[in-house]
Amino acid sequence: MDMLINLIPLIIVVALLFMKKHMLVAGLAGGAVAVIIGGMNLGDVSGMFVGGISNMLGITVPILYAASAAMVSKAGSIEALVELSRKSLKGKIAVLAGFIVLIQGFATYMAGMGAGNTMVTAPLVAAAVGAVPEVIAAMAIISAVGFTTSPASTETILAAESAGVDVAAHAANMMPYTILFYALAFGLAVYGVRKRGALFTKDQSQAQQVEEKSSGALLKQSVPAIALLVMVVAGSKLNGVIGFTLFTPGTTVILTAILTVLLTPLNSEETSEALIDGSRFILTTMFSVGIFLSFINMIAALGTFEQIAGIAQNAPESIILPVAMVIAFLIAIPSGAFTAGVLTLILPTLSALGLPSEAMGFVAIATGLGTQISPVQINVAALAKGFDSDIMGVIRMNFKYVVSAMVLLILLAVVVV
Repeated sequence: MDMLINLIPLIIVVALLFMKKHMLVAGLAGGAVAVIIGGMNLGDVSGMFVGGISNMLGITVPILYAASAAMVSKAGSIEALVELSRKSLKGKIAVLAGFIVLIQGFATYMAGMGAGNTMVTAPLVAAAVGAVPEVIAAMAIISAVGFTTSPASTETILAAESAGVDVAAHAANMMPYTILFYALAFGLAVYGVRKRGALFTKDQSQAQQVEEKSSGALLKQSVPAIALLVMVVAGSKLNGVIGFTLFTPGTTVILTAILTVLLTPLNSEETSEALIDGSRFILTTMFSVGIFLSFINMIAALGTFEQIAGIAQNAPESIILPVAMVIAFLIAIPSGAFTAGVLTLILPTLSALGLPSEAMGFVAIATGLGTQISPVQINVAALAKGFDSDIMGVIRMNFKYVVSAMVLLILLAVVVV
């Protein structure tokens, strides 16, 4: 009975979101009911409210990369890079979209997180093909799989510890499934562009100006975008090669800004303004996401998510892994900002049963997939920014593809484990 009562606020949030109400309206309704049910005092509620916002605004790297990507975009650097790639691939834009999705996947795998990379790669794809639903979903899926199987991520470390194996060994065990989903994401992006074509309306005069430039001029103007992409994707590797730490989020922004001034039409004043303007969307989005997260924290204070996770303990052993995967997926939707936190609720049950490393990995991927249809996941906000959409719009585009990936993942789990 307690669980049913504690589920009421969460049901209210989900129902209002499905009714296409603003996420803050849904969050406020659910949070208010949670406060009443839990008999919380105003001091605790205020702390959760402020904490939710400060947690989100404290994630600075995506903010820096979003501002930098917007800056080079305003300088025409991204359009120049896309046009240069289009000429090199002889108009095969679908293949270009697929390759950028793979770049996103490789960058996420190396970094152990996706949102910062998405801030850079999403505008590239958007400039090339526009907001193609399959491409956006491919970006989401490859990011989810990348950060939940990367040896550099907290999620992989938790999964490896739960299985009692070394992190590197666990990552190696999950590598075939990582490759499989990366290939599927590439194929989905290529399929979507070939099926729908480019879904955007360009400024024809500006597009013609870009197309008329020589390859040399395009290469020069595209250097800031290329440099930003390389520093984001391979900065840590480059630091290892040169023997000291040069490429950090801070230096990445500064070096990109310098290149923008030197190699594009923007002067120092315009570049500075473009950098500041580029931060506004992501800051506004993260502020609203932080408010929503604070309401979710009020629901979590009731113990709702722990109670849901406890369902896995009562499932028959033969189906406990698929049940745990579904529960992890569902919990990640309202609490998608903290994937590792979701895993700490689910993995101990599987660990107690002595399930293999792959089982833990499948639960981690399921959690990652759930975050990609979560209004409080930074990668979703990054996709919204990159494709000039809104968070709920991205979630609606991702939904059927993410759920399909989840079904495939469960089938794999049943066969493999």
